[in-house]
Amino acid sequence: MSAGGALVLAAAPSLYAGKAEAAEDPTALFNAIRRQHGLSPVETDPRLEQAALYQAKRMASRGKVSHSVGWGNGFVSRLRQAGVHGPAAENVAAGQRSTAEVFDAWMKSPGHRKNMLDPEFRHYGLAWATPEDKPRYIYWAMVLGV
Repeated sequence: MSAGGALVLAAAPSLYAGKAEAAEDPTALFNAIRRQHGLSPVETDPRLEQAALYQAKRMASRGKVSHSVGWGNGFVSRLRQAGVHGPAAENVAAGQRSTAEVFDAWMKSPGHRKNMLDPEFRHYGLAWATPEDKPRYIYWAMVLGV
């Protein structure tokens, strides 16, 4: 997908098959991490995927890792636009070359780890995007919800 010519690639978990950098099944990887910590599995949610994809594209188009990229595009606003209600959290990152690498980085970060291991969250959306001028540099966004 492209967004105004700013991106050369953006994908949700269901589109990962066949992509060298992100060929792992993100749900299987995420649920293995949760199982290791005695937590129930999570499932993908299209609304959370939409919110994550929007954020990944925004970060890639601006070359910036942030929860708020541009006026009126904060986390709460993006959740509302995607139709997400209830508790939610977001993890963002850039530079990791695979799903396993980004999950590992988030698990080493206390705040991101807390989000991934929150027992209240039962659903998630994960997306990534690359900027046109750095097609091998990946911006990641994960949105978790109930």
